[in-house]
Amino acid sequence: MNTMKEVPMGNRSKLLEHARAELIKRKRELEVQLAELSAESFSDNQVKDPGDEAISSAMDALRESLKETEHDEYTRIMQALAMIESGSYGVCIDCDQPIKEKRLKYYPNATRCLVCQEKFEG
Repeated sequence: MNTMKEVPMGNRSKLLEHARAELIKRKRELEVQLAELSAESFSDNQVKDPGDEAISSAMDALRESLKETEHDEYTRIMQALAMIESGSYGVCIDCDQPIKEKRLKYYPNATRCLVCQEKFEG
């Protein structure tokens, strides 16, 4: 398995330090948002007309969708942090090639190179 050996040691250390800091920052933000979404309720259990019920139901569905999306991102962040610890960070999980530094800078929880990500989504 390739590692980030292709990146000069000083740059690799700086990249890992930056990625770890960004991932931890976003992880904390998501923890707050997930806690808020879990505690939030649009239904107040009062008698409502059908319009109020429809709006309440739609808002609950939207909240659950947001919660799921943020939980998925949280899982990817935790995976990236584990990869930093194991030394496998920055290596595509599909092709074992290094992920470009620019991609990791803007998307620090990336686990695939851009080519493999496009194939995965396609």
